[in-house]
Amino acid sequence: MRRMKLMVSLMAVVSLVACSSSEDMALLHREITDVQRSVDTLQTEVIDQSDLRAMEKSMQDLTNQNLRSNADLAQRVAALQEQIEALHASLELTTRRLQQISQELAGARTMGAGGAMLPPVSTVPTGDGGAGPVGAATVGAAGATAMSSSGGAAGPEEVYRSAYEDYMRGNYDLAADGFGEYLKRWPSTELSDNALYWIGECYDAQEKPQEALDTFTKVLEDYPTSDKAAAAQLKKGLIYLKMGDQGQGVVNLQYVVYEHPGTREADLAREQLKSLGLTIR
Repeated sequence: MRRMKLMVSLMAVVSLVACSSSEDMALLHREITDVQRSVDTLQTEVIDQSDLRAMEKSMQDLTNQNLRSNADLAQRVAALQEQIEALHASLELTTRRLQQISQELAGARTMGAGGAMLPPVSTVPTGDGGAGPVGAATVGAAGATAMSSSGGAAGPEEVYRSAYEDYMRGNYDLAADGFGEYLKRWPSTELSDNALYWIGECYDAQEKPQEALDTFTKVLEDYPTSDKAAAAQLKKGLIYLKMGDQGQGVVNLQYVVYEHPGTREADLAREQLKSLGLTIR
């Protein structure tokens, strides 16, 4: 009887142990499954973070590229602005020159209507019966005779125009005298600074560099706001270079670039400096 009870007890214990082992196995399987899912989720998150970093790098590259593009665009806009300002300055200078030319042409037409136009260079009989070219003195005398016959002394426009025509003909001595006469009689007109400037050009054409330098310096001193100031400064620089004084030449050319930006004279000065190995923005 005792054996029977013992056998029943052992069978119950075995059944209980078997039952407990099955439940543990099922629980362990579920835990393993949960761990695997967690691993898969972590792998997915790692991949997503890698993609995110790649996107961030791409966005940063695009941002840097945009910044560089904006900087280039800003430089181009600034360069275009400088060109526009230079064109405006050049246009203004050209307009002033055209106005002066128009005034001179108007004066020439007025003189032509009054019968006082200077004759072109031609030949006139000489004392020995031959023909010779009309010289500077002959032209000046013809102009003076025409003025006298018209019943009055030559006015400022006539004197200036006559001197300018002498300069264009290459009669530099007579042209300088004419411009000097203009300055003596009318030192404060709109053309006084021009007359002084052309005297300097006459000296330069005659290979008289020191006289030319003194005259162009006087233009800058007596007429600092003249529309011939840039040209006078440029001529000083070029004459100094011609005389072999590169230091003074460079200084005057640099002054043209810095003090008269946007003018044709500034462009010429910059080109001359470039030919000397100097670059100025």
